[in-house]
Amino acid sequence: MDDPVDSLVELEANLRDIERVNRFFGGIAPLARVLETTGAIEILDVGCGAADIPRALLYRARRHGRTLAITCLDRSEQMLEIARRQNDSLRFVHGDGDALPFADGSFDVAMCSLTLHHIEAREAVGFLRELRRVSRVTPLVCDLRRTPFAYAATWTYAQLFTRNRLTRHDAPVSVLRAYTPDEAVELAREAGWHAPQVRTEPWFRMTLIDDVP
Repeated sequence: MDDPVDSLVELEANLRDIERVNRFFGGIAPLARVLETTGAIEILDVGCGAADIPRALLYRARRHGRTLAITCLDRSEQMLEIARRQNDSLRFVHGDGDALPFADGSFDVAMCSLTLHHIEAREAVGFLRELRRVSRVTPLVCDLRRTPFAYAATWTYAQLFTRNRLTRHDAPVSVLRAYTPDEAVELAREAGWHAPQVRTEPWFRMTLIDDVP
């Protein structure tokens, strides 16, 4: 998932697996909760992948009579090519999370989902600093929590419910590369967040936000 994939068909199948997991195992509700609580309207999604989460957030917002303006950023042209096919209400930008091509405070919330675990700790500090820089209200991170049980459950799920080679490899490896809640908070502090707070979520996830003074 971090490098270009030879087969777009295989990559699209992998992204459908991720969309299914997000839909049924807590990938949408934690993000929606923060956006609704803060009243955020202008959103940046960093590492958007196939943009299944922005689509779901737009759908949920419309059902509740709210309007969101979501910009989706990814460093992979393959991902953006796939995402653009299914979305006409989103803005797409090619760029890197460690050097976001936006001015300070350009968005209410800069968020990322299932992205942080792809980044080593030293680079993660810069990545989180960029999320904080472009967020007027709060940055928002939703990611996996590293636990032995999460690894076992994810490995089992991938073996039983998909035949996709990428999913079977990446799903358990993602848990191994994920941070614990304490580690995520410490990275956010190093990145200059004002008062980072983490909340554990069902299905081995966590959300990280900043309490703006």
